[in-house]
Amino acid sequence: MTSHGAKKSTPFRSWFYFRTGYTQYFVYVFGVLNTLTLTFYLAVGNYPELEYVFPSFVSYVLIVCTTGIPLLILLGYVHMRRSDAFRSEVEVLTESDPYFYKLPPGIHREITAPFFYETLTILKKIDAGEKLNVGEAEKMRDLDEKLDLLIGGGILKRPKSFGGL
Repeated sequence: MTSHGAKKSTPFRSWFYFRTGYTQYFVYVFGVLNTLTLTFYLAVGNYPELEYVFPSFVSYVLIVCTTGIPLLILLGYVHMRRSDAFRSEVEVLTESDPYFYKLPPGIHREITAPFFYETLTILKKIDAGEKLNVGEAEKMRDLDEKLDLLIGGGILKRPKSFGGL
């Protein structure tokens, strides 16, 4: 249909689901277990003085988890709320997301856009009795065309530039 496709691509969707499952679940769990095992047997095994602090693998896991989990929660909080890192990440993702320029299904297509469309229709009726200037009438026609395109399932043209990116 269009370059950003209204039809669904099963191979790419499957690839996305595979990557999500692999990275969010398999690699995460495997990575945690691998890190705990390696650090315990390489660090504690090579430094006998650490055996007093961590007498067994279970005690090592408990101590690391009770200190590590709160620390990682704090780091996540700082990343999301107190640094510019997350804000920048969202800006880049928003600027590069083709669906940001398409009317999504749901409330936007069913309620918001038709509401704006009806408002525009009323303004056109008012325009019939009271003339608008050429610029205002052109803006209404342009908005009318864009709303027709979006309500019909079309996609707005993406801007050529995203603020220097």
